[in-house]
Amino acid sequence: MRPGLDKSARALLVPAVLALAAFAFYLTLGLPVGIRGQWEWRYYNIPVPNNLLPAFLAVLALSLLTWFLVRLPWKEVPRPRRALWLTFLVLAVFGLQAALLSFAGGPWMDAGGIIISPVATTYFSTSYDIRDVRGWTAAYQDRMPALGHHVRTHPPGLVLLFYGLRQLAAHVVPAHGTQFDAIAEVYRCFGLGPTPGDAAAAIFSAFLIALLGAVGILGVYALSIRLMSDQAALYATVLAGALPSLLLFGASPDLLIFTLTATTLALSYVAWREGRPLPAFFAGLVFAVASFLSFGVIALAVWLALLVVVGTLRRPDRPATVRVFLPLLLSGLAGVALVYLVLHLALGYHPLAVAREGLFAHRAATANELARAYWTWVLVDPIDFLLFAGLPLTVAAAWALPAISRQPDLRCLRTFLIASVLIFVILDLSGTVRGEVGRIWLFLMWPLAMAAAPALEARTPASAVAALVVLQGLQVILMKACLFQYMVL
Repeated sequence: MRPGLDKSARALLVPAVLALAAFAFYLTLGLPVGIRGQWEWRYYNIPVPNNLLPAFLAVLALSLLTWFLVRLPWKEVPRPRRALWLTFLVLAVFGLQAALLSFAGGPWMDAGGIIISPVATTYFSTSYDIRDVRGWTAAYQDRMPALGHHVRTHPPGLVLLFYGLRQLAAHVVPAHGTQFDAIAEVYRCFGLGPTPGDAAAAIFSAFLIALLGAVGILGVYALSIRLMSDQAALYATVLAGALPSLLLFGASPDLLIFTLTATTLALSYVAWREGRPLPAFFAGLVFAVASFLSFGVIALAVWLALLVVVGTLRRPDRPATVRVFLPLLLSGLAGVALVYLVLHLALGYHPLAVAREGLFAHRAATANELARAYWTWVLVDPIDFLLFAGLPLTVAAAWALPAISRQPDLRCLRTFLIASVLIFVILDLSGTVRGEVGRIWLFLMWPLAMAAAPALEARTPASAVAALVVLQGLQVILMKACLFQYMVL
């Protein structure tokens, strides 16, 4: 690590500052973020609420913690202390998410409103239809065409999760005499008639999802520590924690997919690198749980396949690699099969029938109901993706690519990044998502942090990493102040 901001660091930070300034100017002009008439991230048409101070303080806390962490000689830090510092980092990310969730309303009410709204998600509101869990799940594929626009294109996992949290809250929160009485009354504007327990469950769900999303950066660390140096892995982790999509969508179930994706990839890489079936089995378990929440993890299966293919092609001992891979594949499939066997026996769940209905419904919604063009979104989706990954981080990843392409000890990282780029291109060209990728493709954004980290370690002082986190935080504040992330009515 070099002291002071040298020429290389200035070559990174000056373009990052200019990119952020240009975006701020773009927002002041009120120009569309998206495509008018199809999908846009809408501007606030009301005065901006005057409670940005908690978010600014949370950005400051995250930045100060980052500055302290990146100056540590991470390789010399014992594992128990590493775990403690990474826990502090997760809590700092969660603190910023919580501050942003409390931006527009009270410290609790707005977050719960995002969850309970039939417009923002529909999973929580759909859980009101469940009377018999097994019967409802067993017939889910028959119910899907009549369900809300989010639910009918997804498996039942999220609806069942919210149903379970509602049942738990019903046993914990009294029916009357708590602060949740007034909050439930406000939530009745959604037409659901929630009880105080429902209001508590919605609020708890929002912050639980945010926390579980923040935990996802530990999966990024677990993978990064095996693809680069210890110090660079720390850099990748703190940059992943500063992704605007992760911070702005604290109550979105997409954060769960981010965490499960990072965990699956980390376990899969350990299994692949060390030839161990047990991590492959656990990777299969985590993947199956993710696929019970969202069909989007089909992309993860393709991502893993691309990683194996690219990695095999780049190794000289290809036949031996294939022989090692087959037992790992069988172990992973055993993990998947175990989860779905339990779901079928316990709930009567029919995964293939649900997948068929959900994927057809998703295609119909994308191509017909929403009437969004194909080629324009092929071009605009990458812009939306990079915007919500963070313009400073995007600049850093582009700045770092020439350096990491030449380092022989980063061959495995390059393999991972090649697979990441390929899955992004495949998803973009497939047209399966047209708009809103700033939220939906969070699970694909964190490789940008991994791409930037090794070059940051080799070519810049630690303060440059802290500066990038500050810039990312400023972009988050700017986007939160100007644009709606959730439409609840």
